Amino acid sequence: MMDWEEVEWNEVLTIRNGKNQKAVADPNGKYPIYGSGGVMGYANDFLCDEGTTIIGRKGSINKPIFVNKKFWNVDTAFGLCPLERMDNKFFYYFCTTYNFLKHNKATTLPSLTKADLLKIKIPLPPLATQRKIAAILDEADKVRRLNKQLIEKYDALTQSLFLDMFGDPVTNPKGWEKVKLSEVCTKITDGTHHSPEPQSEGFPYVTAKHVKKSGLDFYSKPSYVDEESHKEIYKRCTPEYGDILYIKDGATTGIACINTFREPISMLSSLALLKLKKGNIGNYYLCYWLNHSGIKAKLISEFMSGAAIQRYTLKKINSFSLTIPPINLQNQFAERVQAIEQQNAQAQASLQKSEELFGSLLQRAFKGELSV
Repeated sequence: MMDWEEVEWNEVLTIRNGKNQKAVADPNGKYPIYGSGGVMGYANDFLCDEGTTIIGRKGSINKPIFVNKKFWNVDTAFGLCPLERMDNKFFYYFCTTYNFLKHNKATTLPSLTKADLLKIKIPLPPLATQRKIAAILDEADKVRRLNKQLIEKYDALTQSLFLDMFGDPVTNPKGWEKVKLSEVCTKITDGTHHSPEPQSEGFPYVTAKHVKKSGLDFYSKPSYVDEESHKEIYKRCTPEYGDILYIKDGATTGIACINTFREPISMLSSLALLKLKKGNIGNYYLCYWLNHSGIKAKLISEFMSGAAIQRYTLKKINSFSLTIPPINLQNQFAERVQAIEQQNAQAQASLQKSEELFGSLLQRAFKGELSV
């Protein structure tokens, strides 16, 4: 990088202001309309050429988007258009490493100014080197995206399997028996109603942020409590391996996952703990039933209509009405899902490796550390 020139943006690009899209908006238009968050519609005219990078003027100011076709940008998004000295993709990748938040001019809605952007400096190797770097990053990004697509296919496969075996759980076309959730659970409770002092180690402390449709995701953002706090919480809430953890409070209310911890854990009250009666209902079936989009919408309509804050009380959760297929069919579903999950886990591991490789290449690229 010793011989790389460092230049201000005003020397190597132009910034195209966005405009209000009302006059050009057309559902059948040829050109996408972009805001800072992505496509908002279509238009019969364009402002920016293909190969332009979008950055938010207001709102999402730290999430650059590369667009490989002509498009119209709205007035809250800047179009960053490289000149001949700079490769389009090289510039885009630089933007993904840059912290635009340090130029934020607002205290409420984040915003950027053209004047500040044009003063940003970028290391500029020869054009041929830029293109080689962009090609390396493109290839690494391609592997990363393919892994993501594979995971999405596995997720879609499990959803399809659920519908094939049990039918739509909202309309219940197969006529399965309906029961209250309380009838198939030995216990429905929640975690602690006070927040203990977080620790750097100790007993795992599981909250809503750890519960995903894809499963329990604790170690990406781990949190712990000390032994004294854990014992107090564990008196009323005793999660065991295979129990259902269900988000009952907050923006992500309605998401369920299976507890995969074999050791004792503590829970916050934003989570409900569902302990199932063996032989009545399977944890995989119930988890997928709760996470079904139609069921989530139905439960919200029945139990949270007009509520300012999304929240299920334990009483309401007990009264959920669900369909119960034969247990042998539920067990078959669980076996098939577990087989898919094994493949999904391999894809997740591959994704993590490809993410790490891409991140490493990205950081090295603009320090001149890539061999090109």
